[in-house]
Amino acid sequence: MPFQVRSIQVAVDRLRASQPDATLNTPTEFEHHATIAAWSFDRVGEWSDDPPFAVLYQQRDPGETVLTDPKQLVEYANFGGAVATWNCKGEGRWAHSPGEWIIVDVELIQEQAEDDGFDENPGDVVDVIFALWKVSEGWAAAVWPASAPDLLAELIGFNGWPDSGWTGCEVWYGE
Repeated sequence: MPFQVRSIQVAVDRLRASQPDATLNTPTEFEHHATIAAWSFDRVGEWSDDPPFAVLYQQRDPGETVLTDPKQLVEYANFGGAVATWNCKGEGRWAHSPGEWIIVDVELIQEQAEDDGFDENPGDVVDVIFALWKVSEGWAAAVWPASAPDLLAELIGFNGWPDSGWTGCEVWYGE
C-alpha cells in the first residue's frame, strides 16, 4: 500500500471537506495523555450514545511497540468517550507498514454485556477501526466507525482501503 507522509492539516482539510456544512469540533481538553489536538463532527469528550465517534487526533510519539503490535495499538488508543465502552475483548484484523502506519479493524465486546446477555446498550458491541500513522508534525491517530473506512483511508493518505496484507488478531481494550 503506497504511503506518503503528509501534514496533519491535509487530513483535517479532507475531514472538513467531507461535511462542509457541519461544525468540525476542535476541543481544547483531551482524554488521552499524548493528544496534541483533535477534530471531529461529534462531541469529543462526551460519551457516545452510538459508538464509535469518528475522531482524528494529532499525537505525540507513541513509541515503537505501538506501531508493530495490534494489542499495543488498541491499548494505546484508549480515547474513552469516542469508543464509549471499557473492559472489552475483541477479534479482528490488522495491517501495518513498520514505522509508517498501523490499522486495527476490530469488533469489541464489552465483558459485562456478555454476562448480562447483551441488553443492546450503547458500547456493548462496537465495530471500530483504530489507526495510527506518521505525519510531518509527528503522528496522527483515529478512532473510526468500521462502516466508513473509505474516508479514513483518505485521511491516512491511501488510494483506497487496503484489500490485502491483513492478519487476524485478538485484542483487549480498557483498564
